[in-house]
Amino acid sequence: MRREDELDEMIGDYEKGRMDRRTFIKKTAIMGLSLSSISAFLSSSGTVVQKAFAQSPPSGKPVDITVGFFPSWVGGWSGAVVKHKDLWKKYLPAGSKIEWDIQVVGPPIVANLMANKSQIGYMGDMPALVATTKRDLVDLRIVEINLFSDTGQICSCMLVRSDAPDFKSIDEAVKWLDGKKIGVSGKGSCGDRFVSSLIRKTNIKPDVQYLDPTIIKTSLQAKKIDAAQSFQPHVSQIMSRGFGKLAFTGSNWAAQDANFVLMRKDFIDSYPEAAKGWIKADIEALQFIVKNPYETVKIIAEELPGYTTKELWTALYGQYPANTHSVDTNVIAQVTFDRKVMDFIDESFKFLHAKGAIAIDKPLPGAIYTELADAAIKEMNLKTPLGQIKGLNPGEFKG
Repeated sequence: MRREDELDEMIGDYEKGRMDRRTFIKKTAIMGLSLSSISAFLSSSGTVVQKAFAQSPPSGKPVDITVGFFPSWVGGWSGAVVKHKDLWKKYLPAGSKIEWDIQVVGPPIVANLMANKSQIGYMGDMPALVATTKRDLVDLRIVEINLFSDTGQICSCMLVRSDAPDFKSIDEAVKWLDGKKIGVSGKGSCGDRFVSSLIRKTNIKPDVQYLDPTIIKTSLQAKKIDAAQSFQPHVSQIMSRGFGKLAFTGSNWAAQDANFVLMRKDFIDSYPEAAKGWIKADIEALQFIVKNPYETVKIIAEELPGYTTKELWTALYGQYPANTHSVDTNVIAQVTFDRKVMDFIDESFKFLHAKGAIAIDKPLPGAIYTELADAAIKEMNLKTPLGQIKGLNPGEFKG
């Protein structure tokens, strides 16, 4: 059959309802027609390519699952965008249902994953890595690294009390910390990793106190501690309200921070298309976050009523003060696991093992489950990282 005749036949099948839009788009694309030509034809039929795809949910068994995230950590923000923009409806099989497990801290998310009360969870790097080692209890896999700060600027932040000196250099700030009380947001956390590395590299001897992130905030305000490590958006709020000042970030010490997406392996095995579809929804959420700062923080503000939109904007999109000697890039929309990420994971396992948090010093086989993110990126015809978020001057905030 000649190409022209084959095309005429397909158009006839489509117009008479014998071929659905999705099949028509696929077959005409295979024949070599441009997307603009296909879109022009479909527009004349009352639709466009993107709408046609959106109207045809992916194949596979529908799911009824719960997804956990905590918006008081920037690593969970893509989950909030998926929720508020209903992106999951585009990528999960038709008939799927989602419930949300929204927490103020991370540990309940892991607990609910382990109890099968949820099947997907957004989690900071250290707790996520620890969770994958509990395979005798439950098989949890890291399937995506949605945000990666290879500059250490979302968790590795060192604050000092509001009446601390205005340091002329990072060295001066570090010397001041010697012997001081430093609050750290959890043993075996990303903050613990940063502060432990700082102590090792500088030989200072502070009094380290492991505190809940909210207790760190009030303790700085009451001057019960001299300094504190914290993570975004807590850092932004502490600075905004005058509870403390930022001395420096992990960018001065080669620190790295990340957030992972965890899934139960039994969920992946039972619903592979839905598992991959969730990654696709998160990818679209990350693209939205990179391109739409103000819309993003308005979404997050609905989940965090105690924060202003400017505090939230500053947490992810704001430029750190010049005296902290931080770098331009705050975070990377990473998704997949390249060599830099895997090296970060390997070093993190060694830290957790040395701390006694886990019994092994490297990931279990398959703990870093790369297949879903790789397949999602390939099918969406994208490349990773998706983009970077560089700090903007505070004066650029538009409300």
